[in-house]
Amino acid sequence: MKNNKIALLPGLSLFLCFCLLTGTGKLVSRFGGGAPLLALAEFVSFALPLVMLVFSMRDQKKLRKRLQSRRLRKGMLGLTVRLGVTVAVLSLFLNLLIYHLAGLVGADLTAIALDAPQSGLSMGARFAVVVVLSAVMEEVYLRGALFTVHEESVGTSACLIFSGLAFAMLHGSLLNFAGPFLAGIAYAYLTYVSGSVWPAVLAHGVNNLYYVFVLWITDTYAAFGIWSYFAAINALVLLLFLYLTLRELETLLTRGCIPHFEKSAGLYDLWLLVRNPGMLAFVLAFAAKLIMDRVL
Repeated sequence: MKNNKIALLPGLSLFLCFCLLTGTGKLVSRFGGGAPLLALAEFVSFALPLVMLVFSMRDQKKLRKRLQSRRLRKGMLGLTVRLGVTVAVLSLFLNLLIYHLAGLVGADLTAIALDAPQSGLSMGARFAVVVVLSAVMEEVYLRGALFTVHEESVGTSACLIFSGLAFAMLHGSLLNFAGPFLAGIAYAYLTYVSGSVWPAVLAHGVNNLYYVFVLWITDTYAAFGIWSYFAAINALVLLLFLYLTLRELETLLTRGCIPHFEKSAGLYDLWLLVRNPGMLAFVLAFAAKLIMDRVL
C-alpha cells in the first residue's frame, strides 16, 4: 500500500494543484481580487498538494535539509540573483517570440507574465503576494518537495526537465509555456547545486520582482513612448546578465563547488515520471483547460 502511495501521490498532487489554481483563479476574478483573497488562493493551491506530497515521501530527511536556512557557498548568492534576472528577461523574449508566431503582436506580454491579477493592488501588496508569497509557496512545493521525491527514483537531468514541464503546465497556457519551462529548469538546477530550496525562492522572487517593476514602469511611462525602447533595453539587460551568470557559473564549476549530476537513463527516466497515473490526470486537465479556453 505504501509503495502505491509513493508511486501515485506525486502526480496526483500536481493534478490537485492545477485544479486548485484554476478554481481559485476563477473565484478571485469573480470576487474582484484583492490582496487577501489572492494570498489565500496562492497559499491553498500549493499548501494542500504539498501536504499530500510530504505524506508520500519515504524519507523526509532530505526535504528537511533543503528547507533549512544555511550559509550559501561563495559565489552562489551572486549566481542566484544574476540567474533570476537572466531567466526573467529571457522568458519574456521567449513569450514575445511565441506571441509573434501566434499572430498576437499587439498583445501586452507583461500583463500575462504573472498569473496573479495585479490591477488594483498597491505596490506593497504586489511585493508581498506576487513576489514573496508566490515564490516561497511554489518553490517549497515544486523544487523543495516534488523535485526531492523524484530524485529518489530517477536521475538529475530527467528531474530538471520534468520540473520545467510541471511548472509550465501549472501556468495553464501554451502562450506562456516556454518562459516558465525555462524558469522551472533553472530553479530546479539552483536547488540541486546548492542543496537548498532558498536560492530557488530568491531567484523566483527576483524574476517576479522584475515583472512587477516592468508592469509599473510601462504603466507609469506609457504616454512617453517607453514601448519604443522596451525591447532594446531588455536585450541589453539580457546580454549583460547572461554574461555575468555564465561567468559566475564557470567560476563555481572550476572550483568544484557544483556537484555532478546523478546518472540518468535519459528519456526513459523522464517517461517513468510522466507515466504516473496522477501525472496523466494532470496532463488531461491541462489539455481540457486549453480546449475550454479556446472554445469559450
